[in-house]
Amino acid sequence: MRFPFIPRAWHDADIADLNADRDRLRRERDKAIEDRDAFKYAAETASEKYTDTSIVNDCLTEDLVKVRARLAEYKGRRTVAEVLEEHDVHRKAIADALGDQNRHMNWDQLIAEVAGWVKAANAWMTDCAAEKKRADRLQQQYDNAVGLGGRQPEDSSRWQPGYKTPEKTS
Repeated sequence: MRFPFIPRAWHDADIADLNADRDRLRRERDKAIEDRDAFKYAAETASEKYTDTSIVNDCLTEDLVKVRARLAEYKGRRTVAEVLEEHDVHRKAIADALGDQNRHMNWDQLIAEVAGWVKAANAWMTDCAAEKKRADRLQQQYDNAVGLGGRQPEDSSRWQPGYKTPEKTS
């Protein structure tokens, strides 16, 4: 064998080395792409959370400024009578919402009344859900009894000789 020729075993070994290097480089590339995507997702998530936090912080700062302004406005001017009057306005508003017959109630009585209504509403909703379940179960039993339970309607062409299946329009 002369210079330009190499043995087949050497050629196969060189090709195997090149293929192994190529496969290693592809794995490294794929891993780098996965890492890049993971870091990009983490950065986007952190950016969204920072934006959300900034918005909440700005809103809280605005609210704090408003409260400080109200406190400065009330300083020395707000009396116990004014606070009680404001408290009474809220009590009257709740009493109005409950009806005219409840105007004489104090806070504890109003709260108890509202709690009773909430409890009654929850009980009614529970009863309603139970009745709906019962009605669905009875409807299923009825459907099964009359032969509608879970089957497709039969083709009526057997007992209606001139019947043609309607065309589907879409």
